Amino acid sequence: MNIGLGYALFVSVVCAFFGWTNYGFVNLQTTKPVVCGALVGLILGDLRTGIIIGGTLTLVYMGVQGVGAAIPVNATTATTVTTALCIITGVEMETAIAIAVPVSVMGQLGRMAAWTINTPLMHIADKYAETADYKKMTRLQLVGSLVFFITEFIPVFLCIYFGSSFVTMVNENMPVWISEWLSAATGMLPALGFGMLLAMMYKVKYIPFFIVGFVMCAVFGGSLLAIALLGVSMAIFVFFFGPQGKRRKGGAM
Repeated sequence: MNIGLGYALFVSVVCAFFGWTNYGFVNLQTTKPVVCGALVGLILGDLRTGIIIGGTLTLVYMGVQGVGAAIPVNATTATTVTTALCIITGVEMETAIAIAVPVSVMGQLGRMAAWTINTPLMHIADKYAETADYKKMTRLQLVGSLVFFITEFIPVFLCIYFGSSFVTMVNENMPVWISEWLSAATGMLPALGFGMLLAMMYKVKYIPFFIVGFVMCAVFGGSLLAIALLGVSMAIFVFFFGPQGKRRKGGAM
């Protein structure tokens, strides 16, 4: 079932705004499925459906987090499109929720495109910062923000206007090389993200802790929870018994 162009444009602008706020000037928490689902439902006159779908997809995407430079699937796009299609077309919630995963992948592609387009803008902004040209820096900020809005708008509009059949068709007919590229990028981006974090946090005195965590994971197959608890215990030990801790005790005495 195709939806009118005007209706699709209106819903897409609203939905893209929810996703854009996370990368714009303010973060209104509208990227959370439970929030954007309820807001879309309220705008379309069916708050109950929006809350139910938003709450359901919150459970689905609760563990999805971006680490470093890794870009997770777009739960905001998935929620807004699913809620809008369910309310506008009248399909069952279970049917609408089933398309959330492929829609979230389309949204992920949009955000990857936005980051790729905005990367050169950051280097240009660095040059303007060296000359303290704040007006041009502000313009670049606006351009980069607009890129995020557009890349949020496009997948939402396509999914809303052409319906769930379009989403299924795109995912089933995606060229193999694109799928392979996405798989390679998915594997590389987390490593790149951790590398960037390590570069920012790098200090010689922290290297032993990094090695211990690496050995726990790579050699002994330790879980993330076990490594995290080990890190917490090390941090507590250093806090109380390290040089700073001894100075604190000496000052207290």
